[in-house]
Amino acid sequence: MAFPNITQFKEQLQDGGARPSLFEMTIAFPLALQGLFGDTVRSATDFWRFHCRISEIPGNQHNPISLKYAGREIKYAGQRTFNNLSVTILNDEAFRVRRGLELWFEAMNTRETNRSLLTQNTRTGFGSYAGSGQVTQYSKQGTKVRAYKFVDMFPVTLAPIPLDWSNDGAIEDYTCEFAYQYWTPNAPDSAVDGVSADSALINV
Repeated sequence: MAFPNITQFKEQLQDGGARPSLFEMTIAFPLALQGLFGDTVRSATDFWRFHCRISEIPGNQHNPISLKYAGREIKYAGQRTFNNLSVTILNDEAFRVRRGLELWFEAMNTRETNRSLLTQNTRTGFGSYAGSGQVTQYSKQGTKVRAYKFVDMFPVTLAPIPLDWSNDGAIEDYTCEFAYQYWTPNAPDSAVDGVSADSALINV
């Protein structure tokens, strides 16, 4: 087989390839958190999709189990692990999204009393401090082509925002890191509402 030429390569990269800038992320704060803080959390939810400027399509990691036999290493399939999700968020002067995240941290473990404001979720057996998120990839025509849902996610690190008198030509942003139980491919048009929707799941 002859080495492929540029025309053949272009034919194989259909539609010019997916673009990393054409995405949207939505988030569902825990329902219990919405019950505690109302409009502040609802505002953070609404503004998230416009202010979350960096996210990621999740990867896969499978940790093998190694066993030695007669000087040789044999590898068996082990357990899948799910690394934390890191996002970057623009900050507006009302701190709409950041205030919601700060309340999420406070509800999980208060600063002064060292208590949780959220109770155990008896329906799922998991803490009611967990929400969910979804990242959606768009085509250049604006259609949704792929989506991933992050199940039972909660923030673990909210980065500081550096302040600098000499930096007058930028908009503040900051990162937030989330832990989650697992991700799953999701139907691109399905809503993320914090409640499992098995009917919306699709195969890999």
